[in-house]
Amino acid sequence: MQRITKDVYAETNVRGANIGFVVTGEGVVLIDSPMIPAEARWWREQIAEITDQEIIYLINTDHHRGHILGNQYLTTAVIAHELAWKEMKSYGDSFRQRLINVFKDSEPEVAAEFENLKIILPRVTFTNRMTLHKGDKTIRLIHVGGHTAATSLVHVVEDGVLFTGDVVVNGRHPFIGHGNSKKWLEALTLIRKLRVKTIVPGHGEICDRDTLQRLSEYIRQMRTRVRKLYLDGRSKTETASRVDLLNFFPVPDKDRQKIRKRFKASVGRVYEEMRASYEPSPEVRKKKRK
Repeated sequence: MQRITKDVYAETNVRGANIGFVVTGEGVVLIDSPMIPAEARWWREQIAEITDQEIIYLINTDHHRGHILGNQYLTTAVIAHELAWKEMKSYGDSFRQRLINVFKDSEPEVAAEFENLKIILPRVTFTNRMTLHKGDKTIRLIHVGGHTAATSLVHVVEDGVLFTGDVVVNGRHPFIGHGNSKKWLEALTLIRKLRVKTIVPGHGEICDRDTLQRLSEYIRQMRTRVRKLYLDGRSKTETASRVDLLNFFPVPDKDRQKIRKRFKASVGRVYEEMRASYEPSPEVRKKKRK
């Protein structure tokens, strides 16, 4: 666990996504929850060692499993964007079974715990912005989209700390496969305008605004390359095979196949953005000319 300021803490070594909490004087506000049950219980113990204040809220920065599965071990007082609530509401038996299948061979003890998984839905939702005033803390929730339609920032104003969810990842490939690259760039522009000293990204080590430059460049390059291939009449499959940014960020050998698959999904998503922006498609225009 890292103590960022007197009252703000973060942990970057749990599976799923980075997590954190703020001690407000009127209770503890959590940002996201560990994915693995044992780590969620450990996180609650760590918080109790820091403060005797009760957990009053847990903010989920989006609805992906890496951010929400530990909710049930921490609190039911969950806050998230309205679109996150909509997605989480749909998580039923099939969602639980897919989780179990992921872990049943490699980590059967984790799979067994997911048999009792309870999805804790947000009790409070917002659509654009929301502010919590607790103790001497002002905590602003800002919807930005980008990584998912629901992705939101958590800005601890007095401390100059920003929890970004997965709209910022440090030193690794962002996953755009469920997102919107244009809105992602807009989100990064907004972050640059905030009075922030420290950024807790969704993945990777704690950083500052300098990290945003390379991430923005990566997304811009992907958009530029996909746009050119789309306008040249290339198919989505051809485009995915021709765009290569894998060397932009480090790729561990053990993760290369997974990252390549996710990268192609990101290219495919950007391709669909271009299709929506340039209707009718170049392929259709070519056929009409024939």
